[in-house]
Amino acid sequence: MPTPVPVAPTRAPEVPAPGRTEAARAGRDPDVAAWTRNGRPERLVVLRPGTVALVRRGAVVRRLYPGPGAVTPGWLSANAGAGWITYEPGRHPVMRVRAAILLAPGSALQIRPADGTVLLTTGRTAASGTWIKGSRAVLDLTGATLRSTGPGPGRPYLAMGAGGRMDIVHSNVTGFGRPGPVAWSGITWGRDSTGSAVASAFRGNRTGLRLTGSRGVRLDRVTVTGSAGDGVVLNGDRGTTVRALSAVAGGRHGVVVGGTDGRVLAGVATRANRGTGIKTTAQRGLTLTDPVAYGDGGGGIRLMSCASCTVRGPVVRGTPAALAVLGAGSRVTVSEPDLAGDGSGTGISLAAGIDGATVRGGRAAGFARAVEVAGAHVVVDGTVLHDCVTGIAVRGRAGPVALRGLDVQARRFGITASGTTRGVSLTGVRIGGTAVKGLSSASPGLRVTGGSVTGAQTAVDLRGSARLDRLTVSGARRGVHLAPGARVTAVGLDVLARRKGVDAEAGARLDLTDSRVRAAVALSGDGSVRRHGATEISLPPFPWLGLAALVALGLAALLQTVHQVRHRSTAPPRVAGHVRNTA
Repeated sequence: MPTPVPVAPTRAPEVPAPGRTEAARAGRDPDVAAWTRNGRPERLVVLRPGTVALVRRGAVVRRLYPGPGAVTPGWLSANAGAGWITYEPGRHPVMRVRAAILLAPGSALQIRPADGTVLLTTGRTAASGTWIKGSRAVLDLTGATLRSTGPGPGRPYLAMGAGGRMDIVHSNVTGFGRPGPVAWSGITWGRDSTGSAVASAFRGNRTGLRLTGSRGVRLDRVTVTGSAGDGVVLNGDRGTTVRALSAVAGGRHGVVVGGTDGRVLAGVATRANRGTGIKTTAQRGLTLTDPVAYGDGGGGIRLMSCASCTVRGPVVRGTPAALAVLGAGSRVTVSEPDLAGDGSGTGISLAAGIDGATVRGGRAAGFARAVEVAGAHVVVDGTVLHDCVTGIAVRGRAGPVALRGLDVQARRFGITASGTTRGVSLTGVRIGGTAVKGLSSASPGLRVTGGSVTGAQTAVDLRGSARLDRLTVSGARRGVHLAPGARVTAVGLDVLARRKGVDAEAGARLDLTDSRVRAAVALSGDGSVRRHGATEISLPPFPWLGLAALVALGLAALLQTVHQVRHRSTAPPRVAGHVRNTA
């Protein structure tokens, strides 16, 4: 890097500037006042248009006078002197910053590849640490590499305040952020600031990126990795545009979003964070398009008090809780989810207290419960639920709940509804592959229209009042079971069971209209079964094809036996003596 020509006045000794001592002690020097307002750092560089002040322990020890335009670390290292900013040349040049840098209104700091790796010193205390921040100023990092010198309470941070602009383009920032106020957390765009992060990587920061009340910040092809806390925090920001934002292996949540209504986010991806991949706090009108979450320990997507929010095409893999909607006021629409679990947890959780949720299309597979519903005004429509222990569990005080056009293939239970729920309805739902129960409900007023239940020990188990219209039950050991007190009306019910068709316990009542029940024992139990219309109660159809196959096998065995008896005295064939066996 070319060495800048030092300005003559900058080589004065480090003593308070002439004529400034008394004013500084009186607190009237603006640079000393800035030092006081900003935590009294051991060393502070104050950039103003046309002047740079070096403040040490509350006194201005030198003033520098750069030319017009942005100041660079190279210029500062050539003019500030040892102990402030130094340049170490070599194959991999290093710029070592030992002072905090304050960008006063109207000033600009520019860091470029020619500055090499810029190391900001970590102090043993907050006051001895370094940082770069400002308001109504410009911080421009293009092709830059910024790193801290290590852990500690004085780790560096970048923060831009009101009216300022911070652009980070094709750059890398590593090891920034410390405990304390929000602005210290890593890289922060504060209230009414703007700027961008483009094609850049942020590694090992306390918080990777934080936008708090900013305006019009652009995040494009940004990767945040290994944050101690949250990867990316978007809170109260306005007009943020996001494309290809990734948060990986963070100590808390991947991306936290809140405080702004009408936000649109696309292309957000998280992976292997300890907390939730994407977490939202209270807001209205959020649209999440194509979010992706892989292996986040606290779940994939968590929507808290999100009113009139939409999630389109979410993809979640390898997590115990893929997508959760919770919190008062939540009303969410999820379309075409693609969710795959690790064999535990819940695919889609719609918690108690929400105002409503709609899930349309998509699939969920590999969970203990594919869908769990405890909230009100829930619709699940056209979703495929496979390879789960339980397909759908409706519990608590959920209701109304409408399940439509679902394909449920669960290992133990297809759909369960507890007795505290209300207004549960199934329309065109197909349940199969369950080992225990297909549909199990104690919910009063259950309504089933169309659809089918195939297999299971008990296909339909009812412990509350229900109406079954045009439901098909087949392949189960017991078709329909009614517990004591159950009151059920069935129209067009078609039951084909291996052993018992309808098993009504004492105190249960079933009204069958235009229905058909076929089983070895079509009706059993001490309950009341009333038949109306063209209802048919019979044995299952005789398996003629199976009988024909058995007869054919028996006949073949008989013919073989007769053949052996007829030829038992026949000598085995002998080979002529002149034939030589060479095999």
